[in-house]
Amino acid sequence: MALDFSYDPVTVTDEATATGITADIFKDIRQTMNIPVVTSIWRALASWDNCLEETWNAVKPIYLSRLPDTLLPDLFRQTALSRPNLRLDHPTSGLDLDVQDLQNIKAIVNAYNRSNGLNLIALAAFVTPLTEGVPLSAKPPSAHPPLSPLKPLLSRDEIDDQTWALVQQANSLGTNSFADQTFYQDHIATLWRHLAHWPTFLSAVHEGFLPQQKSEKIHSMSLKSTTLAVEMGAQMARSFKPTEIALPPKVLEIIHNYVHSPRQVARMVVIGHGISNWLDHSKHQ
Repeated sequence: MALDFSYDPVTVTDEATATGITADIFKDIRQTMNIPVVTSIWRALASWDNCLEETWNAVKPIYLSRLPDTLLPDLFRQTALSRPNLRLDHPTSGLDLDVQDLQNIKAIVNAYNRSNGLNLIALAAFVTPLTEGVPLSAKPPSAHPPLSPLKPLLSRDEIDDQTWALVQQANSLGTNSFADQTFYQDHIATLWRHLAHWPTFLSAVHEGFLPQQKSEKIHSMSLKSTTLAVEMGAQMARSFKPTEIALPPKVLEIIHNYVHSPRQVARMVVIGHGISNWLDHSKHQ
């Protein structure tokens, strides 16, 4: 399938066991992006020779410019989903989630939303041709709250088969055909694996967003997010276009597909922000 994953997010380099220069770069990514976890695009690039180091050296100045931070709220705003009606913290929900559970879930979802969103916009700037127009100016950096430690990312071996089926079910959101759903049983977005600590929540996410899956609202917003990211990338490139480097064609293809496919990071940006809004709304009902 065009623009699909050429790597498996579950089996690429494990952040927790990375060593040497890979571990150093992962640390630099976390510090530069102000995130507590490294998402799969970087862990995949770490699987091939010097691709992680060369790619990160090329794109790091984009993140340091703070332009992706400036544009991220607008990306979220323009691709927002409707909130499910289920109140997550209500005793009658049957989810058995306490305040600490919801705080832990929120921390994980927010971490992936920030990372996925910034990566989508920044890497779009890297692969989008330069066009004429008015350069962007980054807003002054805002203070970020201290990063809270997240519950550990579980490996496949640490997740029982019943919970894994719920992980796969949640991962089917944003796919738009039976073939897609079959493919994505094996290409699990890392967020779902990280949320496997709470099987009932995974089930609620699928149930809550299934109507927007069936109406193809998730898919249409994912398509829109790729379009917006490319437009934002073009704007950013006017202000800053990184020096082109001779990355292997496979790596450039991976980054291009990552930016342009509605079924890769784009759907997780859309769904993840939808979950975050849902969590906030449930808390205040």
